[in-house]
Amino acid sequence: MLGALVVALVVCVALLAREALAARDALTEAAEMLPAAEDAVRSGDVDAARDVLDDLAPLTTTARENTDGPLWAAAAHTPGVGADVSAVSTTAASVDTLVQDVLPPLAQVAQVLAGDGLRPVDGAIDLAPVTDAAPVVHEASTAIDGVVADLGAIDTSALLPVVAGPVDDLRDRTVDLASVVATGERFVDLVPPLLGADGPRTYLLLNLNSAELRAAGGIPGAVAEIHADGGRITLGRQVPSNVFGPYAEPVLPLAPEDEHLYTDRMGRFVQDTVLTPDFPTAAATTAEMWRQSLGGDVDGVLATDPVALSYLLEATGPITSDGIEVTAENAVELLLSEVYATFGTPEETDAFFASVSAAVFGRALDGSVGAGDVQAAFLRAAEEHRLLLWSAHEDEQDVLEDTLLSGAIDTAARADASLGVFVNDAVSGKLTYYLDTESEIVATRCTPEGSVHTVRTVLTSRVPDDAATSLPGYVLGTSPDADPVMIRVNLVLYPSRGGTLTDITRDGESTGGQTAEVGGRRATEIPISLAPGASTTVDVDMRGGPAATDGDAAADDDSSTIDLWTTPTATSSGLAVQAVPAC
Repeated sequence: MLGALVVALVVCVALLAREALAARDALTEAAEMLPAAEDAVRSGDVDAARDVLDDLAPLTTTARENTDGPLWAAAAHTPGVGADVSAVSTTAASVDTLVQDVLPPLAQVAQVLAGDGLRPVDGAIDLAPVTDAAPVVHEASTAIDGVVADLGAIDTSALLPVVAGPVDDLRDRTVDLASVVATGERFVDLVPPLLGADGPRTYLLLNLNSAELRAAGGIPGAVAEIHADGGRITLGRQVPSNVFGPYAEPVLPLAPEDEHLYTDRMGRFVQDTVLTPDFPTAAATTAEMWRQSLGGDVDGVLATDPVALSYLLEATGPITSDGIEVTAENAVELLLSEVYATFGTPEETDAFFASVSAAVFGRALDGSVGAGDVQAAFLRAAEEHRLLLWSAHEDEQDVLEDTLLSGAIDTAARADASLGVFVNDAVSGKLTYYLDTESEIVATRCTPEGSVHTVRTVLTSRVPDDAATSLPGYVLGTSPDADPVMIRVNLVLYPSRGGTLTDITRDGESTGGQTAEVGGRRATEIPISLAPGASTTVDVDMRGGPAATDGDAAADDDSSTIDLWTTPTATSSGLAVQAVPAC
């Protein structure tokens, strides 16, 4: 009897070893090919993705089948090696799930996005492929959530190094891939209704003029309607911002902290709705102003600026408005500076701004330009916080909130650890076109209370020396003192949510300003004045709050990334993702 048991045990070990070797060979080959499949899916190379996935599927199936069954279940409970056996089995199953259930649906979405999948035909975008992809993308989301949970449950500290290393690598790749799946899921959930699949939609397009800066970008110089119905996008009314108000009282109730920091102007003047960097707040207020002044509810608000238009012009090619050719190369300077010498009144410049914006968006959406080029321009603008979107539909806004498009810093979970440096023009003029701003995290310290990030902001005036005579009066603006060429702005500093600001200095000297609790952040506003050619440096320590997160920009295992939000200007992006030491 004992001899038979020994023989059976030897046979079991031999079978387990044979299966383990087969699984090892299959997993090794699959691991070498998996990055190529992921890269092909991300880049939209659908044919390459399918080819790699066709080769991968038999390998991952082999690995899964050879690490499953009663022998492996029993071995997983064997003292000394059980944890490693279980980890190998879980890893094999996870890789197979990725190849069989996650990457193919992503390839399907990539096929819609690739090339001209979303290019309008006869004036309308075919939304059926996006709608058809939704069920399989939702299944992929459920599958990868399970994989992330399974891999996350493995205690790699209890594994042999030869097992722990690959498990850690796969876990990191899977978490990263899960964010891609989440993006795909948001895409298939949002695009059809946003483009009118369920009925006509009306949106407002705000043309933000960064020659007069506001925290979210610049003042809304002109507003246009965009209609979407069954994938067909058309432009409606275009109106200057001076048709809105001003209103005797805020059109919507303001949060007391917003009113304390930004005054009630953000609820009474459309130009000041964007004094707050939180775009959902600004957009909802603007939508209500539209309703009260022009009638009719809107389904959402879209905002962009001249730099974003220049990105679109790279895709569309030049357009002509009022006999003036606008190109990717001249758009920013033309719209934010030269136009004021060409047209005599602010109303005329706003009208020109609106006509250029309408022409560019019209060209981008009429089907004459490759959809891939347009998408790349939109993505670039969104990554710099130059393209913002708010939906009046609560379920859609919930999906949008944690995306780059939302501009939600007061409520979005992804913004909890973000640091903010925002600029509001304190003068009614157009001089902040000549303001250069540079912000960066220059140092990070780890303390028992958490991370301390030192953020440095350098502001420099490029106002010409002869501005008083060479620039129109409404560019110079109104000012409480005798020197109209001074740039006057309010610098607003946001720590991470729950964090604090300490040791604020300007050019090495301690400084301060008024403070307010805004969206769970103790913000500080500092007035800044700059003469032509002058520069100033503001340093601040931002302490505590949520920790930074692991990310692709991390330099190594001891680093994390943190989002530094700033006001997008004519010369600087509105978002920088910086690597910082992990505490």
